[in-house]
Amino acid sequence: MITMYAWPSTADGPDALPMVHFTTDEQAGGEVTPEGAPVWMFDGAIRDGGWAEFADFEAWSVPAADWQAFYRREDDLLAVTGPGSCEGWYQGKLGADAQWVAAATEQRSVVLLAAPVQHPSLYAYAVEAGAGFALLVPLAVV
Repeated sequence: MITMYAWPSTADGPDALPMVHFTTDEQAGGEVTPEGAPVWMFDGAIRDGGWAEFADFEAWSVPAADWQAFYRREDDLLAVTGPGSCEGWYQGKLGADAQWVAAATEQRSVVLLAAPVQHPSLYAYAVEAGAGFALLVPLAVV
């Protein structure tokens, strides 16, 4: 079983968007490229789910088709689901602070971020390498 981790953050600015970085300890599955390099475990899910490279803002800045997210303040539960192999993408505690909850409540959408890194602090390096992905997903906050 794969354990996914989710880290909340909030973009700067007057219309700050809530974001969630997704990572996992296991980065590679059993698949390898023809050159013998391990394939990122979520490579297929990124393609199935319609994720876009983070650097391609136009591609991910519109709400993603067939995705939805739900955040429950009472117990800090985030549930995210998408199409195909992204069905049931994540469900668990988020650790959201008051700023994230306020942005989520106001914006009613969340930016999902994923990359083959084990901590969100490494996401910028993945983006530089063309391996950071994003989606804008409708969010229900209750």
